Amino acid sequence: MMELALVVPEPRLRADLLRVVRGAGFRADVLDSDPETLARSNANVFLIDVTSPAELATIEAVRAASPSRVIIALGADPGAALATRARRAGAIEFLRKPFGIEALERTLASATDRSAGRPEGEFLTADPRMQRLLDEIDRAATTEATIRISGESGTGKDLLAQRIHLRSPRHAGPFVVMGCAGLTERLAESDLFGHVPGAFTGAIDSRIGYLDAASGGTLVLDEVNELALGLQAKLLRALQEQEITPLGTSAPETIDLRLIATSQKDLGDEVEAGRFREDLYFRLDVIEFQIPPLRERPIDIPLLAQALLERFAHHQGSEPPRLREEDKTRLTQHLFRGNVRELQNMMRRATILFAGREIDLDGLLSRRVADAIPQATIDTFNLRELEKETIHRALEARGGNRTQAARALGISVRTLRNKIRAYELGDPTPHDRAIRAGYVST
Repeated sequence: MMELALVVPEPRLRADLLRVVRGAGFRADVLDSDPETLARSNANVFLIDVTSPAELATIEAVRAASPSRVIIALGADPGAALATRARRAGAIEFLRKPFGIEALERTLASATDRSAGRPEGEFLTADPRMQRLLDEIDRAATTEATIRISGESGTGKDLLAQRIHLRSPRHAGPFVVMGCAGLTERLAESDLFGHVPGAFTGAIDSRIGYLDAASGGTLVLDEVNELALGLQAKLLRALQEQEITPLGTSAPETIDLRLIATSQKDLGDEVEAGRFREDLYFRLDVIEFQIPPLRERPIDIPLLAQALLERFAHHQGSEPPRLREEDKTRLTQHLFRGNVRELQNMMRRATILFAGREIDLDGLLSRRVADAIPQATIDTFNLRELEKETIHRALEARGGNRTQAARALGISVRTLRNKIRAYELGDPTPHDRAIRAGYVST
């Protein structure tokens, strides 16, 4: 099991984060910022709360004691300066509070890969078409060209964007991802350009925009086609002039970034339909890479499945499940409409349910944990009792972690919490309190 050290002075935040990181499969200890204590720690990963420049010395002490340690910084930085200095001191990432659970889990997964010696931006493939695409991506990464990445959901667009950044001349700069889907035009504008207090109703504090935060590095606009047409015009102007004006101000600020845009939809079709500006389309249409869906490269499915089983088992501190050769062939015949993300969820369920033993592929392909329960057991329950027993087993198999149990069950964490209360299976957790306190969000 991976060891993580939590250097967080605020008691409530520390308790809530302990619940989250332990639920993610880490053995977590709380440490103070004393350099000797940090140097003696056996932790592979450090999560350090940075409230002021003084904590940068803590990051430097951890890095000096062992350069192989992986450091994640977090803090409520209203600007980019502290985050940039934290990265320069040795942190691989700076999570700005409040941050989403998925962002924390994604960063912890990256930390696990780094600690296990797996290179960031690694894209496992044996498919000749995909290998040629990676060669083209690596050549384009060394330039300053704007890049578009298109492909179905779950194909790995974000991973390829990270690969481009890491192989670019800007690799030492920030790597910033802005999700464009589901945002109102005002919220998206604030996210892009930032704002000052009083810029609009509810704007109490200053906020740096993604365009500014990515200056010196790479900005990824995920699902760029979801931006409102009016905001597309403002984005185009900012990209052409390399300047932004935060909301509520009249003083322009210079930006210097590399842009990567991703989308599931064909932007050319969106232009034809009048949902995307043609001038912005041409501004983005320098180099495009289209990722083939997983079902079109079946040779990769067994390769990825085995790698994922080993990764999740390493993270969980258990023996990886065994996948029979005939079942690997069966996996290649599955459609995987959710692409690699669907395969990840399937292998995560396998790691939880079949650690150290042979996988029941029929139960996995049905996407229901209940199918892994023996038939003789099922016959003794009514539907309500079966659901209760299934939830109980999923929680038990993952040490009580609700986030991972919910994934295995194929339901949301909120739904799982409601069912736990209904079946009286547990009490409110510190994780629930963390969400309400605003340290993390659902």
